[in-house]
Amino acid sequence: MSADHAGGGVRLSVEGRVALLTIDRQEARNALDIGMWRAIPGLIAEAESHPDVVAVVLRGAGKEAFAAGADISDLRSALGNPAAGRAYIDAIAAAESSISDCRRVTIAGISGYCIGGGLEIAMACDMRFASDTSTFATPPTSLGVAYSVNSTRRLIELVGVGAARDLLFTARRIDASTARRLGLVDRVVAVTRLDEEIDDYTGELAEQSQYAIRLTKLVISQALDRPVETAALRQLRVDSFSGSDLREGIAAFEERRRPKFISRLLS
Repeated sequence: MSADHAGGGVRLSVEGRVALLTIDRQEARNALDIGMWRAIPGLIAEAESHPDVVAVVLRGAGKEAFAAGADISDLRSALGNPAAGRAYIDAIAAAESSISDCRRVTIAGISGYCIGGGLEIAMACDMRFASDTSTFATPPTSLGVAYSVNSTRRLIELVGVGAARDLLFTARRIDASTARRLGLVDRVVAVTRLDEEIDDYTGELAEQSQYAIRLTKLVISQALDRPVETAALRQLRVDSFSGSDLREGIAAFEERRRPKFISRLLS
């Protein structure tokens, strides 16, 4: 039996003991607009409401992309508008928190592009299974903005401080094998085997104590001693939406060229 719910390009279906949250905006390589970010917490809550569900699997519709980042038009709308920038940051934070705090095991099933905001979603999951055709990148510096403390912390936990700095500073793209070597993903399989690999894993989960799994998630969370983004740092991120760097970053993205940032240091 399945139940389908729509939420601005994100949908949830429940099949047996697995809930599948699909990012479906294929015409934009599943880039997430603010409505999609805002839909995610409600869909995660809906998945949690099914007592037999042991895992929530997040996937991108089609094979081209898991999610190729955040919608550039939302960044453009927030240019010079602190209130819009703040709302945008908060929507992403709420979506990621709903995934990371989910009481079920969350698994990102990644095929194709997993860039920017898409990678933030994947990193918020407990596990990341990728096809060998996947591509990853952390592009905020190429746009003139920055990841949140929580997303940055997750990246550091997965790949270490040095690799995190490298990926964030350069915004370079890496392939699936490099992502696996760095620890960014947990498993890499042929694209034709990705669904089977996830099915096998969720089958293993179903055999374990669900009480113990949920308790273990809490223990892991406390063991990591997650930092909280300070009000001052959050304000600096909001301020970036009023800076010339973001304007140039958006223009370069839309014109498919390298950005030419004016030298401007954070004081």
